[in-house]
Amino acid sequence: MKKKEYFLEIGGKKLTAEFSDLAEQANGSVVMRYGNTAVLVTAVMSKGEKTGVDFFPLTVDYEERFYAGGKILGSRFVRREGRPTDEAILSGRIVDRTIRPLFEQHLRYEVQVVITVLSIDEDDPDILAVLGASLAIGTSDIPWNGPVSAIRIAETAEQGGKKEDAFVVNPTYLVRENAKLDLVACGKDGNINMIEVGGKETDEATLVSALKKSAEEIERLQEFQEKIIKELGKPKKEVPAPAMPKEVTALFKENIEGEMSDHVMSGKPGHAAIYKIKGQWMELLKEKLPEVNESFGDSIFENKVNEIIHREAIENDRRPDNRKMEELRPLFAKAGGVSPILHGSGIFYRGGTHILSALTLGGPGDSQVIDGMELQTKKRFMHHYNFPPFSSGEVGRMGGTNRRMVGHGALAEKALLPVLPPKETFPYTIRIVSEALEYGDSSVRETIAVHLALHSLPIFQWGTEEQKQRF
Repeated sequence: MKKKEYFLEIGGKKLTAEFSDLAEQANGSVVMRYGNTAVLVTAVMSKGEKTGVDFFPLTVDYEERFYAGGKILGSRFVRREGRPTDEAILSGRIVDRTIRPLFEQHLRYEVQVVITVLSIDEDDPDILAVLGASLAIGTSDIPWNGPVSAIRIAETAEQGGKKEDAFVVNPTYLVRENAKLDLVACGKDGNINMIEVGGKETDEATLVSALKKSAEEIERLQEFQEKIIKELGKPKKEVPAPAMPKEVTALFKENIEGEMSDHVMSGKPGHAAIYKIKGQWMELLKEKLPEVNESFGDSIFENKVNEIIHREAIENDRRPDNRKMEELRPLFAKAGGVSPILHGSGIFYRGGTHILSALTLGGPGDSQVIDGMELQTKKRFMHHYNFPPFSSGEVGRMGGTNRRMVGHGALAEKALLPVLPPKETFPYTIRIVSEALEYGDSSVRETIAVHLALHSLPIFQWGTEEQKQRF
């Protein structure tokens, strides 16, 4: 076995990047270790371009293995790992959201990053997953604008009166349980490009300090990775962006470009006006230049939309719906009133996004049993998020969940957990389902609809008046 290791001391522990011929057929691979937690990360790019797609086909798979915890888990009858747990989906999303922006979006080769958790102890594998993905891609021949780094920062009780003494770098699971702030930050070259954070009513100054601390640690990790890539990195495959045909540019400027601003800045929520003119443009392109690939038409149109939105925001302080940058969308909120059968409900509008949240109470025996690689516990508060295709005026397959649903549901759940009453004073199991019934912008505002659903429940009386007002 050929092997080369690199080490970095961070957060009081040794971080190890191990390169070997363990997964030699992959374009790039690495085993990352931190304490007794280890992950294998591989990166593979297809031999040829994927045809008929107008997007960069990147897949990130986060694979949990029960053996990683030294336990035989699973159901009584099925001891093999099944569908990804919510924890695996959320960890995979962290990796995806961090590395995706650093690829050239004209790339049409399929790229797959697979994170396999080999061993897990007191340290969460998700940070290792990001670092491993960065090094696996960075040392491979896959074109990419990395490396990118990740760090976790927790705030504990202050020591010695200094805020910086309260920050713990890459805290263990035990430290995170009682932390006032649990922050994951990813980035490169002094910039942050992904944040995942939960906190117990943390103030803005604390969050800013934590981000500054994150930037310092990311810089150290960046230097560590750059040294490795310089030594082991393969020459990158050249995939130049296809040149826009001159006849497409001329046709677009002559017939469509002049009308673009009115449709993009239509003053209406949603994308109906943009879809309308885009449909006209694609029909025109097909009629006048049938031999030209439609991806060129899509590319020139989307680039112009992007240019108009940025120009109007920077130069004219104006959003696509004609609001000023500090101006709020129209709001509507209602607690209860949907049906007496429901234990609680909330409806919240923000502009063109409409959320209905329905609450159901159960006894302690209705709590969810979590028997996963990272967590073995009972869950008494569950928030589930649905995003049906009709909410954005589209046709699509119903049923099942996807990463977006799990991720958005977890965001609201994480925001609410710190302010829920303790089990001793409110022993009920709480399940809330948020339905995104109309989507015009970010739909993570279901947190407010969940608040309303809880407040609509007469039995939900707890805490001091100050706590209720904050909630």
